[in-house]
Amino acid sequence: MTPMETELSKLGLKCGLEIHQQLDTRHKLFCNCRPQLSKHKPVMGVSRNIRAVAGELGKVDVAALHETLKGMEFHYDVFPEETCLVELDEEPPHEVNKEALEVALKVAILLNCEIPDELHVMRKAVIDGSNTTGFQRTVIVGMDGHVETLSGRVRIANVALEEESCQIINKGRHTVTYGLDRLGIPLVEIGTHPDIYTPEQAREVAEKLGMILRSTGKVKRGLGTIRQDLNVSIRGGSRVEIKGFQDLRVMHKIIENEARRQKELIGKGKKVEEEVRKAEGDGTTSFLRPLPGSARLYPETDVPPIPLDAQYVESLGEALPEAWEERISRYQKDYSLNKEIATSLVKSNMGDMFEDLAKTGMEAGLIATTLTSGLTQIKREGAPVEKLEKRHLKDVFRLLKEGKIAREALLPLLKMVSENPGEKIDNLIKKLGIESLSIDGLRLLVREIIGSNKALLGRPNPEKALMGLVMKEVRGRINGETVMKVLREEIEAS
Repeated sequence: MTPMETELSKLGLKCGLEIHQQLDTRHKLFCNCRPQLSKHKPVMGVSRNIRAVAGELGKVDVAALHETLKGMEFHYDVFPEETCLVELDEEPPHEVNKEALEVALKVAILLNCEIPDELHVMRKAVIDGSNTTGFQRTVIVGMDGHVETLSGRVRIANVALEEESCQIINKGRHTVTYGLDRLGIPLVEIGTHPDIYTPEQAREVAEKLGMILRSTGKVKRGLGTIRQDLNVSIRGGSRVEIKGFQDLRVMHKIIENEARRQKELIGKGKKVEEEVRKAEGDGTTSFLRPLPGSARLYPETDVPPIPLDAQYVESLGEALPEAWEERISRYQKDYSLNKEIATSLVKSNMGDMFEDLAKTGMEAGLIATTLTSGLTQIKREGAPVEKLEKRHLKDVFRLLKEGKIAREALLPLLKMVSENPGEKIDNLIKKLGIESLSIDGLRLLVREIIGSNKALLGRPNPEKALMGLVMKEVRGRINGETVMKVLREEIEAS
């Protein structure tokens, strides 16, 4: 153990993890609106005030009361394709999105969970304005699962299917403006028991859960589509929930700093309050609100229970996606890829595209490196690679296979396509000047360059000096191996 791990172990560190992942479905969880952040301007806005009330047990949730006392007013932007009366809380929720439910159930099965015979949608009190109803709808689809780590088994408390909250557009002293476009996007939440004892184990669990979610092929990618919350405590302290971080690289700092904060409070004879804290970019945290209690959860009366047929659940178990570890091993074996490239390929979510292209008989290594490090390279150069569609990639590799472009033209052409996704590839090839060069055309060019640089023939290994001059003229139009072969032939002939 490292010195820090030893220190945290002595403090009796215990952590639990919550992962929230948006699903990539055709519509929202309780309506048919588009599940995306709108590209359009709001068509209207509404204002609301939300207050805490007693639940069915006659108690007011302490976290809800804390938000009420702030006296905030909430404004909501309404969008044309992503908002309807359900988001405005002017219409009851529709039937649960079956596509989202199936994904959530598969995640629960992959995490070795017990699946209930009947699902019940619940209301979770949330009155910070992030939901127009004052609550979030959630349904537990799996319980009592587990995931294995290098440090031992971590139990999964539950897997839930939830509706995403609104996105903050603007926040003032007494008002908050939210966008209703994000509200209702299907979300899977995975919560673990406090079985995590080191920051390294916490990161391992987060990465494994992320891999399982992405293996479904039905999750959104990009900033804001996945969030992690931590529950941290030490011996003599209290459970503190830390929200709002997306970068796993700061996880260890957050855990270490919270353990130290609780240690200092205990050392001063102060009580560690159960509370929710916000993760800051430097690994520190700040107070948000008291930790919610059990009074915040109650049944959703507008959505009937969902019975699960045993045969249906069994059929989902038989159609589970291939685990990432298995796919990585298969790529190494079937396509002779090294582990690093195979792992990058799977993590990039390009596995299916890779296999489709590999079926054409093209070199698997070239396809894999282009889809991973190649696309990363042109993205760093400013190319909007997110605009590349499957048809674009297939067309570019088809041109390579047919000999209409050279290997060296792959990345320049993909960059040009990403910048002009609606233009014909033939036109882009002409603009780049990378039309394939014939062997006869290459030979004539090589002879011309040798004739203009005869002094280089007297040098040791003249082909090295001449190669740069030739490639400067033909780059992207014919591959380097062919150029070197013809160049050596012409040097020998001279």
